Amino acid sequence: MFTSTLLPVTASADSEKGTMMILSFDGMRHDFAEKYIEDGSMPHLKKLKKEGSYAENITTVFPSLTAASHASIATGAKPEKTGFVSNEFHYKGRKLTNTKDAFNATIKVAPLWREAKRQGKVTAAVGFPGSNPKQKNEADYSIYYGNVLAESDYRKLHFKPVKHLKNAPKSFSEPQAAAIKIKLKGKKDVLLHILAIDSSDNNQKDYDRFYLSENLSFSKQAASASLNKWGHMPLHVKNADTAGFIFKVKGSKKTLDDIKLYRTAVTTGQIKGPDGFKEEIVKQFGFFPDQDDLPSYQKGWISRKEYEEINENFSNWMLETSLFIKEKYKPDLLMFYEPHIDLEEHTFLLTDPRQPGYSKKTVEQYESHIKWAYKQADDVIGKTMDAMTKADQLFIVSDHGMEPIHSRLSPNYELKKAGLLQVDEKGNVDLSKSKAYAVASGSIAHVYINLKGREKGGIVEPKEYEDVQNRIAQAFKEIKDERKLASRKELLKSHYKEWRHGEHGWDETKDTLVSFFDILRDRKENPYEKIMETDRKKADSFNDPNAGDIVLAAAPGYLMGKDAKKAIEPTVELGSHGGNPERKELEPVFYAYGKGLSHGKIKKHISTIDIAPTVYELMDLQPPAFIDGKPIKALVKKQTH
Repeated sequence: MFTSTLLPVTASADSEKGTMMILSFDGMRHDFAEKYIEDGSMPHLKKLKKEGSYAENITTVFPSLTAASHASIATGAKPEKTGFVSNEFHYKGRKLTNTKDAFNATIKVAPLWREAKRQGKVTAAVGFPGSNPKQKNEADYSIYYGNVLAESDYRKLHFKPVKHLKNAPKSFSEPQAAAIKIKLKGKKDVLLHILAIDSSDNNQKDYDRFYLSENLSFSKQAASASLNKWGHMPLHVKNADTAGFIFKVKGSKKTLDDIKLYRTAVTTGQIKGPDGFKEEIVKQFGFFPDQDDLPSYQKGWISRKEYEEINENFSNWMLETSLFIKEKYKPDLLMFYEPHIDLEEHTFLLTDPRQPGYSKKTVEQYESHIKWAYKQADDVIGKTMDAMTKADQLFIVSDHGMEPIHSRLSPNYELKKAGLLQVDEKGNVDLSKSKAYAVASGSIAHVYINLKGREKGGIVEPKEYEDVQNRIAQAFKEIKDERKLASRKELLKSHYKEWRHGEHGWDETKDTLVSFFDILRDRKENPYEKIMETDRKKADSFNDPNAGDIVLAAAPGYLMGKDAKKAIEPTVELGSHGGNPERKELEPVFYAYGKGLSHGKIKKHISTIDIAPTVYELMDLQPPAFIDGKPIKALVKKQTH
């Protein structure tokens, strides 16, 4: 386990001003949070709920995707105004296949941290989607994701005796060294040296401590770790605010015969603020770490425990830097972010027997992984509450929930089948012959028409536009999932032992189907839930140039893919989101706690676009004219200024 660097909170309970904090847990499902509150897994959230306010009827925006939803939380505006119509979209005027990652795009209207800053408040944002300081939307104090310069690695080390090392730690056996090269994307490669020493004066040759350095001048200040223990290796990378990786030298012996080095991805971070702020954060907390390493866990390079420790390290880094900023710089507004619930649910949400790999054992195992993420979130909530003064206020929010996925759709395959998209021999899109292209994110996809005069190299004449649009709509209206799934009775019998007798399974005494399994029917309806709007100019959520000419939403259980190889296939990803926000599985959370806030259930329905206008009123700020949401009356009616 990593050692926490969390500093003690010294703020007085009588502080002259408080901080409005918004803590977002990506993907936190309302029903899961409530379940874990009830079974005792989230005691801190239970306390917060008991002493604060909570929503039982809340929806996010459409599309229910991370970037789009967070942009609306941060602005109070719908996607048509933020421009974040998806996690990935196409900018008009470029090649049709040229897309933009919303996490590195600029929100078109001012987010809370920028607008409050303009009105004289001190603001901070740590990892909150949309707060990338490179997009000129930064808060006074900003910390955000950088780049992944190298993926994680696990390789055997070959040691050789080494002599005449300067400033090297004492070793009771002859020191040995190994070296590996780390290739960095767009940067100079790093030659990493690893020194093995024997720190035990026991007349045995057992190498038990390892030092890592970018040169052969090892010292006691170099990054180091004991065998099979975690270490942190900062790297000096040009034009990067921070860079580094977490590592573990792994082996069963101390003779160096089977030693391997595991390291996470080499990651960078962005740190922006007043003079000295970046240096202070790096000195206090080190480099911006990798948030998770699922590929290494799936390859067997690391154990589940090690995987969780990597995630916890990132979670604690985000929390501790946030609370440090709160304590030292006392911002009026602090918005920070935790991603791990979303990551676990995407990979381990196994609740539908139609999903690949479904079995009682796997269901229980995967549920424990998701529960771990919620418990980790609860730990973050507890530490945040402990750091609060009597003047502070805290909103616990999420951007969306998560629903189980069993199949993957390919809208580009359907466009190809309809003759609207052409690919070359290598499978690459041939834009000189393609009239449309779909950009998928989660369970939605934007279909862009290759319109001449609008798109670079466009081939569709303006007079053809409506006809092409109609052809696209017709192509998706006619799709059926004709795969022969097991009948309800076969499914029920095969899974009978995995469910409680007679309630959630096959009732042997009555030989009848139980309503719980009505969803397990042969699927022959259209897996594309509906055409959201054939004319984007009429679409409420997509009246924005970034939106497609047609927007597709998948039916429950389906995920959108990007390639054009297969119409429908089993999915690797088990959880997704993006579709109709009114579905129960996609319902987010909202809890409020702190100075002057009412207690109990918020009786009226609220939306995530109501969060920003509520913050403006609580902070006595003028709300911008573009806001679509309304202040949550249950929270603001008792406030006095």
